[in-house]
Amino acid sequence: MQLVVGLAALAGAAALAGFLLRDELDGLGRAFVGRFGVVGMFVGTYVADAFTFPIPPVFYLFTALTSDVSQVLAVAAVCVASMAAGETGYLLASKLAQFEFFARRLDAARPRVDALFARYGTWAMVAGSLSPLPYSLLCYFSGIYRVPQRIFVVLILLRIPRLVVTYALIRLGWATGA
Repeated sequence: MQLVVGLAALAGAAALAGFLLRDELDGLGRAFVGRFGVVGMFVGTYVADAFTFPIPPVFYLFTALTSDVSQVLAVAAVCVASMAAGETGYLLASKLAQFEFFARRLDAARPRVDALFARYGTWAMVAGSLSPLPYSLLCYFSGIYRVPQRIFVVLILLRIPRLVVTYALIRLGWATGA
């Protein structure tokens, strides 16, 4: 239910933005893509998803919508960047978990996390990918708790449909707000 409400809110926010701020947001999208192009969308998404940067991938999906760039190319760039960023976050977090400072704190929670994966396995990653938690945090937790790479790949692959659905909802809301 939380997922459905969140998706409806996203489409509603895009519709409201399209109604109230269409000219300003069109200008912002065109300016961003005109200056940085699809490469900027890729780099921005990578930084956002690898390091929890405050400008989320939704911004880059939105700029694709409001500019003249190929929508397929833009969404593909955002998806590939997000998946690469997830792997980066996973690897960085797994390295941090080796430091004594972090290892001590993680050992207390490890039995609960291990039980979660023992009980639900891949489905735990599916549930996490549908939750409102930021993708980067899911990747960090996966690396910290040394989730097996074969299970982590599920989270990375689930990022694609989530971004595509997000883009479709933004596009629907934007068109509705016209």
